[in-house]
Amino acid sequence: MVRELLESFNQTSLALDEQDRLQRNLVADVAHELRTPVAVLQASHEAMLDGVTDTTPETLESLREEVQRLARMVDDLQRLAAAESAALQLKLVPHDLSAVAAEAAANLRDAFSVAGVSLEQRLAEVMVRCDTARMREVVSNLLTNALKFTPAGGRVVLEAGPVDGTGLARLRVSDTGIGIPPDELPHVTERFFRGVRSTEMAAGSGIGMTIVEELVHAHSGELAIASEQGRGTQVTISLPQVETAESRRLPLLRLPTGHSS
Repeated sequence: MVRELLESFNQTSLALDEQDRLQRNLVADVAHELRTPVAVLQASHEAMLDGVTDTTPETLESLREEVQRLARMVDDLQRLAAAESAALQLKLVPHDLSAVAAEAAANLRDAFSVAGVSLEQRLAEVMVRCDTARMREVVSNLLTNALKFTPAGGRVVLEAGPVDGTGLARLRVSDTGIGIPPDELPHVTERFFRGVRSTEMAAGSGIGMTIVEELVHAHSGELAIASEQGRGTQVTISLPQVETAESRRLPLLRLPTGHSS
């Protein structure tokens, strides 16, 4: 009994230490990321007040862009903080992963159409225990990321279904985009990391994949990323599959392989 209490105490202490580390890192990251736009706003305002710079529609538009950048950054940081504590907040229930993926894809259909990028769906029913809102966020982040880095005329493929003989469910997003250089690939899930070509292809804070990784791990899942420059990127998520009463009664039921749009 004493040994169990000590082990429980040690585990609690380690969890608190980890939470404290995450909070310190987040504060440091916030300070680092906010410093530049705040400095730009401060310098520009002082220049206009001192008469060094004229107050023109162009200068006001430049300030507006910095304010919008700050607003996006604050929103992203809030999402990141929520993702890091998601393990304590998830409402895990059995749900069809393919249905979650289809909902996320439907919300982005217009964005793909405007960008001239095709979205193909290969979805088969597979039950997992997940927080549907958070898992939808994962799929949306992956699809949005793929869209950002896939030029017009390219293709993004969304897959979901069981992995035969493994007890796992798989969610995969593949694109025919610009790909990720080998030296950047190990860093794509790091906070605020942006590759060399990121700024020319799309705006963003560089925490989308960080959020994805945090939420996947909170669901007891694994994340794998493969990419080839000029050929595209493939992001694969593996989650524990849930065996339902219906699947036990109907072991021979075969579902369609999916559909495309």
